[in-house]
Amino acid sequence: MLLTLALLVLVSTVLISAAAGFFRQRDGRPDDAFWSAVNAARQLALDQNQPVAMRYDTETKRLLWSAGDANGSAAFAGRTLRFLPPERGSTLLLGGVLIEGDALARVRFYPDGTCDPFRLEIKTEGAAPRLLRIDPWTCAPVLSPARS
Repeated sequence: MLLTLALLVLVSTVLISAAAGFFRQRDGRPDDAFWSAVNAARQLALDQNQPVAMRYDTETKRLLWSAGDANGSAAFAGRTLRFLPPERGSTLLLGGVLIEGDALARVRFYPDGTCDPFRLEIKTEGAAPRLLRIDPWTCAPVLSPARS
């Protein structure tokens, strides 16, 4: 009986440590880091009681936000972000890919919890760009209805 119990404890320990390692090494979705940055910028706007400007630096691949002398940043290795107007603007066909030309330099988050209306384009190396429409009242993605 003790031998059986010891074997169960050993097997469960191995399984738990393997599961913990699996979740630690799991890569998040491409937009997880963006949502963490949005939450930090919104919190900074609330704390400072002033608008927070957020922009993406294409050279360092970092998302930067600031309000007065307070600021923050988040790295996006292997990804490129673009802030786009809420509605599709001018487009250009380059190499068989439709590209929007009107990108926003920055978006702002306000102390009342709202933000500028915008869309976010996330490009991951080797994958098709992902486009998210952002609700200005909640600063959360707008869910689109399923297409049949």
